[in-house]
Amino acid sequence: MMIYITQELDKQSFIQKIFKKLPKENFIKELHNVFSKYENNIEMLNIENILEIAEKYKVKLNKRYKDERTEILNKYLRYCLEDEKIEESEIKALKHIKDILMLTESDMNTQIKILTEELYNKNVNDVISDGILEDEEKNKLDILKKNLLISEDVANDIYNRNASEFMKNYLDNAVSDERLSPAEEKQIEDISKSLGIEIKTNEATKKLLEKYKIYWQIENGEIPSLVPDINIQKSETLYFKGKIKWNEQRRVTKRINYGGPTVRIKIAKGIYWRAGSISPQRITEDEWKTIDTGTIFLTNKRIIFMGNIANKNIRLNKILDFTPYKNGVDIQKDTGKSPFFEFSDNVDIFSMILARLMLEE
Repeated sequence: MMIYITQELDKQSFIQKIFKKLPKENFIKELHNVFSKYENNIEMLNIENILEIAEKYKVKLNKRYKDERTEILNKYLRYCLEDEKIEESEIKALKHIKDILMLTESDMNTQIKILTEELYNKNVNDVISDGILEDEEKNKLDILKKNLLISEDVANDIYNRNASEFMKNYLDNAVSDERLSPAEEKQIEDISKSLGIEIKTNEATKKLLEKYKIYWQIENGEIPSLVPDINIQKSETLYFKGKIKWNEQRRVTKRINYGGPTVRIKIAKGIYWRAGSISPQRITEDEWKTIDTGTIFLTNKRIIFMGNIANKNIRLNKILDFTPYKNGVDIQKDTGKSPFFEFSDNVDIFSMILARLMLEE
C-alpha cells in the first residue's frame, strides 16, 4: 500500500546556513516521510519519533500545524475507507495516529464523521440517480451504514435529504417548459413511491402544477370542455368562461394648446401681458376606454360576450390575429372596432385555447 508519499526536503538557503536555521516547510515533509516509513505497521511508529522531529525544528507540536497534522490523520482514514468500511483494527490505528500527533478524540471523531458521511452520501446519490430504489440497493445502503458506523438517524437524514433534492430537481426539470404531461405526472408519482418520498408542495405550487397540466392538455390533447349555462348551437362546444372588461379605443382630447404669434409686455415685476392673435388647437389621441363589463364565453365557433349594457359576438373566422398580454388580449377583427379584453385572471388559458381553435378553424 502507499498512503504517504516520501517527500524531498527543501535545501537550506544561504541565510539559513549562516544562522543554522532549517526550512520550516521541511517539518511537515519529515512527518510525512516518517509516516511513509511506518505505514505498513503504523503502530510501530511512536511519539518519540514525532517529538524528535518537532525538537529538530523547534516546533511545539500541540500548538502548531494542526491542519497539517489533521491531514496526515485523514490520509490514513481515506485509506481505511477504500473498501467502504471501517474495522476495529483501523479504529485502533487511527487512535494511535491521533495520540502521536497530539490531536484530540474530538478531532479524530470529527474527521471520521465527515469522511464516512461523505462516502455514504455519495453512495445514496448513486443508487437513487435513476429515480428507482431497488431492494438490492436498499440492502447495500443498510450494510454500508453499519460498516461505516453511521447511526440510523444520521443515515435516514442523509437519504431523505438527497431523495427530496432529487425529487425536487426532477419536478423542476419536468415543468421547465411550463407543461406537465400525463407521462411526466405518472413518472413523478412512480419516483415518489419508489424512493419513499412524499411530494411536498404549497398551495401556490399545486395551482401552478394544475395549470401546467391544463397547458399540456390544451396543446396536445382534447381541450377540456365546460357545461354551457347559456344557449349555444348544437354544433358548438364551450371551452372557456370568465369575467372581462370590453375595451375599445376612443379618440379623446387630452389638452388645448394656444397658437399664433404672441408678444410678452412687462407691466410690473413678474407680471406680463400676452398680446397677439391667439387661436386654440385641440390635441387629441387614442386611448382605451371600458365600453362594458360582463362574461366572456369561448366556443369552437365564436367569442360570446354578455355584458351589462349589451351582448356581442365575434366569430372565430372573423379574427385576423390576436395578441395576448399579461392583463388581457388584443383582438384584431377583419371589420369594425377591434376590442381589448381585459382579464383579472386566466388570460393565459383563454389565449392558448383561442390559438388552438384558430389553428383548427
